[in-house]
Amino acid sequence: MGARLPGVLLLMAAACGDTGGDTAAPGDCDRDPPLSYDNFGQQFMDTHCAGCHSSLLPEPLRNGAPLGVDLDTYAGVVQWVDRIEARSVGDDADMPPGGGPSDEERARLAEWLRCAVRPDHDALQEPP
Repeated sequence: MGARLPGVLLLMAAACGDTGGDTAAPGDCDRDPPLSYDNFGQQFMDTHCAGCHSSLLPEPLRNGAPLGVDLDTYAGVVQWVDRIEARSVGDDADMPPGGGPSDEERARLAEWLRCAVRPDHDALQEPP
């Protein structure tokens, strides 16, 4: 009985938590509705990335963003998902420079990349 008590207490504490309207815990891909480019990604990218990473910007206006690393379309996000994850998610995130998204927004970005973008990227990498 004593060995199960911590698990029961943890379950009870989790049941009391406010999910803020989200039906999925961080890390899983069962959010309803799921995060998509239309309901999350496009606004996030437009707000935090496309100011420098836009296909419409000439090099002098990109603030050092490499030409061709464009995040103003879903295809661009799929193409560069590895780089986005490495630079924008986690403790070592350094994009965007000078701050940017909140920790909650970064967590949602990580979820969207993992649950929606990564599967599309990986499908494109598989041989026919």
